[in-house]
Amino acid sequence: MNLREFFKRENLDEMQKQTLLKIESRGFGALWVLLLAALIIESLLGFTLREMAAEFFIFMLGCAYALISDLRAGIWDRHLKANTKTNAAVSVVGGAAVFVWGLIKFVEFGVGVAVLLAVFMAACTWVLCFTALQLSMKAYKKRHAELENPKEDDEDENK
Repeated sequence: MNLREFFKRENLDEMQKQTLLKIESRGFGALWVLLLAALIIESLLGFTLREMAAEFFIFMLGCAYALISDLRAGIWDRHLKANTKTNAAVSVVGGAAVFVWGLIKFVEFGVGVAVLLAVFMAACTWVLCFTALQLSMKAYKKRHAELENPKEDDEDENK
């Protein structure tokens, strides 16, 4: 048996495949959350970017993989709608998280400075998140439309 045949062979029925997909999905989600938590905790403990580089690189690879795979498949989210209102709300959550992180991180410089820096960082985060989500939504809608309404084959054009 060659390698190709080995990987084509499956020993699972449909129910086992679905269960395995759920397990893998939850595992990816858990790893994503744990890596994010590790990065946040390390940054609050004073780790340098150099010390967190490996975790950050792995986290970003996972994010890029999930984003590209979902967009190629024409999938947005299981629970959220792809619209501007939702993108604005999700961006507010991201901005709020960065605001809290900034307050904790910069409180040593004084409350006034910490609040000012945290507000600035939260606003920048909101703008960046909203822009990224809007661009992703545009790509999703284009790809979703392509998958829902596939173009006719070249056979019709040649006739």
